[in-house]
Amino acid sequence: MAYDMLDAINNGKDSWKVKVSVIRLWDAINLNNNELISLDMILLDEQGTMIHAKVIKHMVNKFRPLIQEGLVYMIANFKVTSAMNFRPVEGDKIINFLHTTKIQEIKGLKNIRIAEQSFMFCSVEVLSRRDGQRMYLSYVIGVASYIGNIEETETTPGISKIRDIVLRIEDQKVNIRLWGNKVDQIDEDSMGHVVIVTSTTVRKLKGLYLYQSRVSSVMHVFFVFEI
Repeated sequence: MAYDMLDAINNGKDSWKVKVSVIRLWDAINLNNNELISLDMILLDEQGTMIHAKVIKHMVNKFRPLIQEGLVYMIANFKVTSAMNFRPVEGDKIINFLHTTKIQEIKGLKNIRIAEQSFMFCSVEVLSRRDGQRMYLSYVIGVASYIGNIEETETTPGISKIRDIVLRIEDQKVNIRLWGNKVDQIDEDSMGHVVIVTSTTVRKLKGLYLYQSRVSSVMHVFFVFEI
């Protein structure tokens, strides 16, 4: 079955067909009112290309039952547009689902040649350059050297949970603040583990501080191994 590679698609037509793995899936939430904006995902093809894809709010009920993180699909008939700020992958395109978009799960290991995960990690130098920038969200990997307690803070929608952690990256300490349901993805038992945190924004104060993007649930926390 013929299909297109992610690096080849553009806004020239809506009849593209791609074979991709859904490596991350989340609800984009307006933090001012906790309302759903869209169902978002990162897709990965067999060439290792990643792209951000989006299902807008009024079509989420149609597509949510058809999409599961970690599975491989053939997706056809979608629109390609220019990516905006706070991009969860380093690319200038985004896939937008249409009412006519078709999605079919691909089963059988012989038909799947796509990695289960992919990350583009930032060095401390790159993080420093991204202080306050709005273009890309940043991925990091480091050793958990501090896990704070869960606390509560007042936010616009109401009380929210927060947890501060510190990763040691290139012998430097990088502070990360987790919000909401992300605080439960790590605890004191994670000390000494190698941890991946995705899709953060950067602030350089007295050191580097990483925060969850203003669109909630895009951040993910992964554990690699204990050293």
